[in-house]
Amino acid sequence: MQEFFKAFAKVFFFTILCCSSVYAENITGSGNEVAENTDEQQNIAGDDTDVTVKSSFTLERSTGAIKTNNHENTTIVVESGATVSATNSNAIQAADSEKGRLLIRNSGTIKATSSKAINLKDAQKATITNYSGGIIQANTNTISMLEDTGDVVNDIIINNYGTIFATDSSNVGTNTVKSDDDSTNVTVNNFKGGHIYHTSESAVVVVGGSATLTNSGKIENKDGPSQNAITLSTGGATGATLILKDSGIVIGKINITDSGHTIKVNHGMGQSYYYDTTGGGGYDLEDLDGNIIVKGSVGSVGQGGNEILDELLGQKSINLRKSISKFKRSEQYLNQEDAWSEVFSSFEKRQGKKKTLRLEHNNLRAGANIIQPGENSNQIFLIETGRQEFSKDHNIDRISISGGLLTDEKQSKLNSNSETFFLLGVTYNNSKRRILTNTTTSGLLDIEDEYFSYDALLGTKFLNDMTPDISYSIGYSLTPSHEESHYYKWEKKDFINASVALSDEYLILSDDKSKLYFNWLADYRQVVLENTQEFKVNNVSASYKPDDDLSREIILTVGLDYEFQPLENNLFSVNLDGLYSSQETYGAQAKLYYKSIF
Repeated sequence: MQEFFKAFAKVFFFTILCCSSVYAENITGSGNEVAENTDEQQNIAGDDTDVTVKSSFTLERSTGAIKTNNHENTTIVVESGATVSATNSNAIQAADSEKGRLLIRNSGTIKATSSKAINLKDAQKATITNYSGGIIQANTNTISMLEDTGDVVNDIIINNYGTIFATDSSNVGTNTVKSDDDSTNVTVNNFKGGHIYHTSESAVVVVGGSATLTNSGKIENKDGPSQNAITLSTGGATGATLILKDSGIVIGKINITDSGHTIKVNHGMGQSYYYDTTGGGGYDLEDLDGNIIVKGSVGSVGQGGNEILDELLGQKSINLRKSISKFKRSEQYLNQEDAWSEVFSSFEKRQGKKKTLRLEHNNLRAGANIIQPGENSNQIFLIETGRQEFSKDHNIDRISISGGLLTDEKQSKLNSNSETFFLLGVTYNNSKRRILTNTTTSGLLDIEDEYFSYDALLGTKFLNDMTPDISYSIGYSLTPSHEESHYYKWEKKDFINASVALSDEYLILSDDKSKLYFNWLADYRQVVLENTQEFKVNNVSASYKPDDDLSREIILTVGLDYEFQPLENNLFSVNLDGLYSSQETYGAQAKLYYKSIF
């Protein structure tokens, strides 16, 4: 009998030893690799330990495929094409890590059939990086950072460039990424290309305590924008921080509970956005690019459509004055014949400036200037179409028609000739902008606006053969109230500007068939009276007054005007102008004129 028990004991302990070696391996030090398909747990048993799951191989077991608890300087690497899987929960269990400095680097797949692909309960000083192509998934609570009573979650960083998601669509109260309400210094960065999602009535990401969530990628509740995408909550005095950055997409509401939270928006100067919020929590708002941000949800709208009106009116005045100079030396003016006309096209580009909220944009224009000579005065007609392309998905198409009078030259008290014009104009504006919003299934919304604006110009130029010509103009612009198709409403906007200019023209080449002129113009323009732009974002009032630097501008243009008469009864001319201004606007304009005389 004694020999029987001895034999039984040998078999029993051999079995225990065998099973231990198959199902769990205690690892320490560096260079540990999983290079085969296995269900053997990688149990990190000491400080300064690393383990790598090699490409194309799978480590799978019921729970805790890789386990590390209170150890320091631990590195877990899952290579591209490799899988760490738990058929139940806790694919990687890193709980109770007080010493910290845990690094998890995933380019493959980390998944749990039930909950917690990565469990960071009571963890401290851990960094998880999910690279592009990497997948972290679970049924619920994919990355969990929760606390037991009396313990802490502290100094956790999650950097996501890949995909993190939860698959449970029925379990209310589950999340994809969640930090405890009492956690401290938790940072979740969802970079461009990163996608965090699930389908549930509860939020995709819950940032609790003093956690910070920065989104440049996509955070999506696939159950639709009526559900929560992000929840800000706290159990302490310090709230969470949400930073919406770059062109990041959020699909689903921002749920705010408790108080002390901060929402910062960093989408770029001039970017329009509207984020719907829910919950009764308190929060502060800040736009890091200086855009006017409106509370009552989170909204802002680019001011380009109204901020640029002064510049457009100034360009119309310069265009007209330069055309009048050409008309005054034409045969139509000298002989009072039929109408004189020229066609033009131009391109201007203005650089943005964050300090003064000057929006970058391109301005493309084309049109015709027509002057009908008369005995005592000349009739002016301007037709112009153009597009302004702002840097943040906002375009305005314009069609403008203007008419007025140009007086004949007359002797002035200053012993020089003068000319005066008066012009009235109406402009049809068609605005289209794309905004970032959490209220659609794409995270984007295209909105439109159609409205008219009106302007008037009065100007006089004093001509002198011995000195440069001196001119002035006064302009008035009115834009009545109008409303965009979603969220934004604009109140009436009007202003008066005034400008003074020096200009001159020189004949530098002349023969029987051609002439070449050089011209220049220096113009100083200043807004002298302007009302504050009042507007609403989802019926919440706000106002905008341009920076003083945007209310004045110095423009310098230089150009060449070439006239060619190939036949006695035909005249062709082309004018090329270059432009630069103190608003860092530069551009070019071409004008064409052709006359056949019979």
